[in-house]
Amino acid sequence: MNLNTFVCFFILFSNVVSVYSQGSAATDAAVMREFKKQIINPNPLNWNDPDPCKWDKVQCTKDGRVIRIQVGDQGLKGTLPSNINTLTELQVFEVQRNTFTGPLPSFSGLNSLQTILLNGNGFTSIPNDFFQGMTNLQSVYLDSNPFSSWTVPESLKSATALQIFSAYSANITGKIPDLFGGNTFSSLTTLHLSFNNLEGPLPSSFSGSSIQSLWLNSIRGKLNGSIDVIQNMTRLTQLWFSGNQFTGPLPDFSGLTQLEDCNLRDNSFTGLVPDSLVNLPSLKVVNLTNNILQGPTPQFPSSVRVDMLDNTNSFCLSQPGPCDSRVSTLLDVLKDVRYPTKFAENWKGNDPCSRWLGITCDGENITVLNFQKSGLTGIITPNLSSITSIQRLILADNSLTGTIPNELTLLPKLTELDVSNNQLYGKIPQFKSSVVVKTEGNVNIGKDKPPTSAPSNTF
Repeated sequence: MNLNTFVCFFILFSNVVSVYSQGSAATDAAVMREFKKQIINPNPLNWNDPDPCKWDKVQCTKDGRVIRIQVGDQGLKGTLPSNINTLTELQVFEVQRNTFTGPLPSFSGLNSLQTILLNGNGFTSIPNDFFQGMTNLQSVYLDSNPFSSWTVPESLKSATALQIFSAYSANITGKIPDLFGGNTFSSLTTLHLSFNNLEGPLPSSFSGSSIQSLWLNSIRGKLNGSIDVIQNMTRLTQLWFSGNQFTGPLPDFSGLTQLEDCNLRDNSFTGLVPDSLVNLPSLKVVNLTNNILQGPTPQFPSSVRVDMLDNTNSFCLSQPGPCDSRVSTLLDVLKDVRYPTKFAENWKGNDPCSRWLGITCDGENITVLNFQKSGLTGIITPNLSSITSIQRLILADNSLTGTIPNELTLLPKLTELDVSNNQLYGKIPQFKSSVVVKTEGNVNIGKDKPPTSAPSNTF
């Protein structure tokens, strides 16, 4: 290629680039004029210049590409243009707290976009491909919009740089997707999904995530199951779970050394309030009202603001102090089967001989434990041997697995052990001849090996 040919080629290439750049700027200008047209009264914005790059609250590059639109809190009404995703250099889009309505257009392909503020409007739907290709997206605010029911779309996975996802009161339905775990969003610090229609358990992918502020609170929410996964969310500073259907005991909080605000009220948590929460140095606010927590009433340090109304749990006493030794023993028996709800609801007060479910006493001595058909799972705990006054131990018609503990042979007053119709295996321990042992309905009793898929909980 001679010099003249090269020069001609360079000039032609430069012209093509210039035309392409002008075309993109022209496209951006057309989109902005369409946006202005769809605002019912744009006058407060002072968008009067023919060049949108000279409009208030709009910022462009030197070559006329729109990079920022920031018109939040302007009292605007209208809709968004359907071709907004042609603003391919857009980095910040803010229309929060206006009265924009209608379906959200797709923002698919806006790979320069970093911040989206759509909260506090009247948007009615969000397309599945909304987040597709947003590889630089960091902050999303969709709160307080009357969307038709939707689930968080898979297209959000494109936003691997995501730090904030806030969509409370946004009519999200279904389960919390696994994609919010650390494997997808290693920089996610804020996840606010309060007051939606979420259901099911917490995703296991939360374990080890970088989330600091997690809002899942609701009114009559349907999130349920254990919250054990949070004990591995060691960066948490704020945890709001109120108004759901979470159950089981509270997890170990000792690894949550930055947790300041913990709201667990209005659920169905059972078991004892762990010392790891009571003595957490970082804790400033805790809410435990309206659960069925058991054991002694916890005494938090005076530096902690506590919401724990009287008679809204199943503590043995209304004030801090040790429970009766019999209560402590029974709770220790239930510990490894995660404190079943039916017992937490019934076992109130500090006297297990005052008509507690499944308990019969002679004076102050517990003589019968009748937990037949109680839905128990796991294995029979050796801790039962600590109730030395027991005469009859009835565990029939549950789903207990494992073996019969040898420790039960040490119960001095035992006359009957009924473990029929469970899933037990192994040899029957050698009880005294005066003890009636009922094991029928356990097809693997007498076999040395356990059945497959035996649960690991203990009873």
